[in-house]
Amino acid sequence: MVGRIDETPVLVQQAAYLAVTGLLLGAMLRFELLQLEPPGWLRRPWRSVEHAMHFMLGTLLNAYILFYVKSGSGVTAVLFLVLISLLLLINEHPRFHRLGPVVLFGLYSFSLTSYLAYLLPVLLGHLRPWMFFVASGLSLAPIVLLARLMARWGANPWLTFRRALGPAIAVQVVLLVLFVVRLVPPVPLSVRSLGVWHGVEREGAEFKLSRLPRTRLRDLWHPDERVFLARPGDRVFVFTRIFAPHNFRDQVRVRWAKWEPARGAWNESDAIPLRIVGGREEGFGGYAYKQNWSPGDWRVAIETEDGREIGRTRFEIRPDPETGERVFDVLHY
Repeated sequence: MVGRIDETPVLVQQAAYLAVTGLLLGAMLRFELLQLEPPGWLRRPWRSVEHAMHFMLGTLLNAYILFYVKSGSGVTAVLFLVLISLLLLINEHPRFHRLGPVVLFGLYSFSLTSYLAYLLPVLLGHLRPWMFFVASGLSLAPIVLLARLMARWGANPWLTFRRALGPAIAVQVVLLVLFVVRLVPPVPLSVRSLGVWHGVEREGAEFKLSRLPRTRLRDLWHPDERVFLARPGDRVFVFTRIFAPHNFRDQVRVRWAKWEPARGAWNESDAIPLRIVGGREEGFGGYAYKQNWSPGDWRVAIETEDGREIGRTRFEIRPDPETGERVFDVLHY
């Protein structure tokens, strides 16, 4: 129901939810601090204003959980799935509602940063680390404005910090720490498909992907070659489709790594640059290959230039015991 992350109606709707939530939050604080009553015509609907704010924040969080998980890989996807699930629980549970503006300011701060963090790449057509820091800074502007209004309406500095600035700053600190350690998924990019093949050829707008015929039942679950039977001179191809917004032009890296049992760690080697162009619903198709390989367990990760993973796949390279002529299945993507 959310649709594409770069669709104008989606972006406008989310901006409207954020704007209305901020206005309602300011009005609620004004009535509370000045001990005012809403006008007569507004008293009945005003009873539901807090529920309306939680509804809009919940709608935004539901969208963000999709965007973050689709853009994440491995730990980052699981981390943000758990994190936003907890925020949704906090947003919905009456026990947390009794905390009042503290919860609303924290959720509002998270939602503002999440929205701006992918709005800037969508508008500018590329993804850079500084954009997240700018998004974090810009998200504090409405919070600071509301805090100043609270002070004007008679709230003392400690109350203003405890109910407004404190929760917002705490959320920003957590997000910035996660970003610095590369645990924030690189929204709005996402990997639609990633696989290992014996050959990749471009034919017009399509790609021809070659693999050995399926011989085992478990191979049927994966279209690519999770067990790559290699002969001398073979190239190991990786093909991927990466979703990016309209008018998006940037570069990602295809990073290869081999598992070293003696060290108990992955030994990273090549990081091959791959240009991507956005706008295609199925994702931008691209490939890379490795010629100097050795048997063993391998991992290929697609990552941004600042090292945040968008997707990964693992496979095994085994020497091919056969010496006869090979016939490949060819798939069109």
